[in-house]
Amino acid sequence: MLFLSLVQWLYETPLSIYLRESEVAFPVTEAIHLLGLAISVGTILWVDLRLMGLCMRRERVTDVVGRLEPWAKFGFVVMFISGLFLFIGKPANYYSTTAFRIKMALLPLAALNVVLFHKRIYVNVGQWDTEAVLPWQGRLVGLVSATLWVVIIVLGRWTAYFADELFQRPK
Repeated sequence: MLFLSLVQWLYETPLSIYLRESEVAFPVTEAIHLLGLAISVGTILWVDLRLMGLCMRRERVTDVVGRLEPWAKFGFVVMFISGLFLFIGKPANYYSTTAFRIKMALLPLAALNVVLFHKRIYVNVGQWDTEAVLPWQGRLVGLVSATLWVVIIVLGRWTAYFADELFQRPK
């Protein structure tokens, strides 16, 4: 009930009302969110495909990660900040949508996968950096990452189209 009260309070804030009722603010925020998603996940997917040995087989993993990771981080920051504004604009919609809740549960798993990659797998990159097909651990991390991000994107779009309004603000 505490979270529901927080959602209701947030729904009534001037920023939420502005984002929700403005003809421009919410669509622009959503567009920025999608651009951040394209930059972040787009670059992450290239790294994942390299880890799985499906593309750029002649490129060293360190080179691919080194070139693309800064873009992925930048895109993620844009996506995260704009996502917060999207949530602020329609907190009741998102709170009441199962797809959004599942998406939020999967995001920490995607982050954990990145941590696992950097702490456990990437530290051994010197042993297999130039191999076209990486050890199973590298391939698995790439597959898990790509799968999580595809599911997160689908759930995000599902949320956008099927969210129900929990609170109705009188006009």
